[in-house]
Amino acid sequence: MIEYLNLNEGTSSYTLDQIQSFAIVRSLINEELTGIFNTETLRDMNSIIHMYQVYNEGSSFTTDRSSEDWVPSQWRSKQIKALIDKEARFLFSTPPDLTIKDKEATTSDNTRVSPNQNVLNSVLKQNKFNSKLIRAAKDCLIGKRLAIAVNFNEESGITVSFIPSLEFIYETDPNNVDVITKFIQFYSIVVNDSKDQQRVYKKKWYMQDGKCRVVEELYDGNANLIETITPDQETLFSYIPVSVVINSGLTGDPFGSSDVESLEGTESYFSKLVNKDMDSLRKGTDQITYAIDADPRTTKGLSRAPGAFWDLATDPAKDGSSVQVGTLDNPMSYSSALDSTLSRLRSDMYDQLDIPDTTGDALQGVITSGKTMQAIYWGLTVRCNEKMLDWVPAFEMMVEAIFEGCRLYPNIANMYTEEPIVDGYEVLIDNSYPILQDETEEKSSDMLEVSAGIRSRKSYMKKWLGLTDTDAEAELQQIQLEKSMLEQDNYAVEAPAEDPVEEEIVEEV
Repeated sequence: MIEYLNLNEGTSSYTLDQIQSFAIVRSLINEELTGIFNTETLRDMNSIIHMYQVYNEGSSFTTDRSSEDWVPSQWRSKQIKALIDKEARFLFSTPPDLTIKDKEATTSDNTRVSPNQNVLNSVLKQNKFNSKLIRAAKDCLIGKRLAIAVNFNEESGITVSFIPSLEFIYETDPNNVDVITKFIQFYSIVVNDSKDQQRVYKKKWYMQDGKCRVVEELYDGNANLIETITPDQETLFSYIPVSVVINSGLTGDPFGSSDVESLEGTESYFSKLVNKDMDSLRKGTDQITYAIDADPRTTKGLSRAPGAFWDLATDPAKDGSSVQVGTLDNPMSYSSALDSTLSRLRSDMYDQLDIPDTTGDALQGVITSGKTMQAIYWGLTVRCNEKMLDWVPAFEMMVEAIFEGCRLYPNIANMYTEEPIVDGYEVLIDNSYPILQDETEEKSSDMLEVSAGIRSRKSYMKKWLGLTDTDAEAELQQIQLEKSMLEQDNYAVEAPAEDPVEEEIVEEV
């Protein structure tokens, strides 16, 4: 049966069988990469597949051997999946604001939205950028790295794609690891048991003579070329419009590291202990019944149903003895020690990712005010700020590629705007996190800034009243008008009455 995969959903939504089925074809990698880097890339691919398996299925652990009457529990806790999901949600559940500021804009132009901003908003909305961010973050945290590619097509317009690590390989300039010189994207579009029926899409960007070239091809499962979708051709770009986000990598590390790696061993012990506890409970629930000096012929097939009657005979070989029947109970005396150990293991996994444990028991007795919650989430905030140091340059590169492509391909740019792209601009990226805030205290702090003259009234209105620039200016004008009217009314009320004597003198004069 042929299965078509929806690759826009992100690799983290696939099962292990699917991941293995569309993992990069080894012969295609060998064709593009050579030497030690080839070997390391293949080894890294196997490691990433294992990381996804741990994320989806939980860490494996060893159990006691099964017997004829006993099969040990094999439940996996999947603590890693819960922690990775929490980290990704904290990072991007509130999407970052990508603001374009024209460098040469005058004061009177501050209320005018840059045409670049309109183009960027339209492109990101068309590509459902915000909805894909959390899934992309999960792929990066699990799969060590992620690529963001910008494509221009006269039919589909500008597309922004998040590419998980199992679907691309790349090379950088030997003298500058930040410059990509070759980028190859692979993914399966048809999965089938027969390699002849499998179809693997390949798109290759590479630099030649200062220009970016691109070629798109279709292969079968044996790495045989089936179709050339786009012949090798030169683009107008002087660089490859792709950026790579490395997760927690070291200097010059092209692979990165997975957040799953540091948690795998702890979760394995955690699951093993939980399963031992479950097995002990099962044994304690199903009590062991014993009989002493009973005739083996009368103990076969005894019923364990409530109210059952056993007619047991004494073993003839046991002279002078009588039958004794009893049960063995499990006192579960280890429970308190087990709870303490499981709590330490769970706390260790949370500490590895700097994620606070906000369950009811953990926060019992803690005053959950805004400042307290900020302090509780301080470590995770710092960790996510560290992640953003890698994401922000990738976002900036993406924005630059969008505007550069609009200048190079005006026909495609006309799908989004009729105004020309402004050359002098600045990309401002502001990321916020979903932490409980004390609005009253923050409002008071902002009002003090307004009074001190280091914050404008307009900024305050935009933040707390949700007004646009135009609405805020209209509100300020209305406030000024009412203020002047009140001042005139006060002057009219407080003005002294005219002296009648002075009036007579004036009339006589």
